[in-house]
Amino acid sequence: MKVLFLQDVRPTARAGDVKEVKNGFARNYLIPQGYAVIATEHELRRAAKLRQQAEDRRLVEAKEWQDVADALKDQKVRIEVRTGPTGRLYGSVTNTMIAAQLAEMTDREIDRKGIQIPAPIRAVGDYRIAARFVEGVSATLIVEVVADDASVELNKQMEEATDQMTEEDTSVLDPSFEDVLAAAEAQIDADVAEGSEVEEGDKGESDSSVVNSSGDTSDESEEKSEE
Repeated sequence: MKVLFLQDVRPTARAGDVKEVKNGFARNYLIPQGYAVIATEHELRRAAKLRQQAEDRRLVEAKEWQDVADALKDQKVRIEVRTGPTGRLYGSVTNTMIAAQLAEMTDREIDRKGIQIPAPIRAVGDYRIAARFVEGVSATLIVEVVADDASVELNKQMEEATDQMTEEDTSVLDPSFEDVLAAAEAQIDADVAEGSEVEEGDKGESDSSVVNSSGDTSDESEEKSEE
């Protein structure tokens, strides 16, 4: 079926275009929604005028969106999400989330399909994201992904609990006990040293009174040999 487009229907056609489309697409969607009419001779006489009107609207629209794009250059698109203690996200940031935040910032409806995320965003930080608002108007957005308030509070509590556990593990011995332990170790060292001296003295005495094979001491043996 040949239809005359009354409005832009991206990416199919622009307003004023005359195109062949499937019957079901025309009768069930384009014509009921007011996007197109059957291309009769009467309607075709409107084509040139429709094209000019549509072109004028596009120029105005492009100018408005360019102002929006210029304003966003000096701003960050802040996205608050749930995160864990390491800054990892429970899920990822989507173009729907970014579009919703942009709509809130600009008070305009943003087509999420125009926001291109090159790789999944699964951690907090700043990301450069390309956005296409309308034909001929694009911008590079700085998307700032941060933990939401609930995550900040929860992660803070977890860190405090972890720090407390670490302190308890590393301070099992209090200062007074450590002093007692050091004194005990010093006393043991002194006793060992004293015991070594006594052992050496006893050994010297036993060496000086060695008994020969006949049962006499070494002094007695010398006297007998002189006789």
